[in-house]
Amino acid sequence: AEEELASLAEAELRSVVSVQANPVDLKRRDDGPQVVLVVGVNGVGKTTTVAKLGSKFQKEGARVLFVAADTFR
Repeated sequence: AEEELASLAEAELRSVVSVQANPVDLKRRDDGPQVVLVVGVNGVGKTTTVAKLGSKFQKEGARVLFVAADTFR
């Protein structure tokens, strides 16, 4: 049941957001605000990746806003 739930959750996330397999391929849009959702377990480098993406977007001339949420337990 847990694997089935995880599979359903993944399918729903993929249908709602554009999932990028490789952050190097992530392109900034010029037609308005853009949201990048980063999800992962503890210790996989989410914070480092978000900081690097923010720096990349700033160098491209974007204004960057970081917003964080935590796990509900």
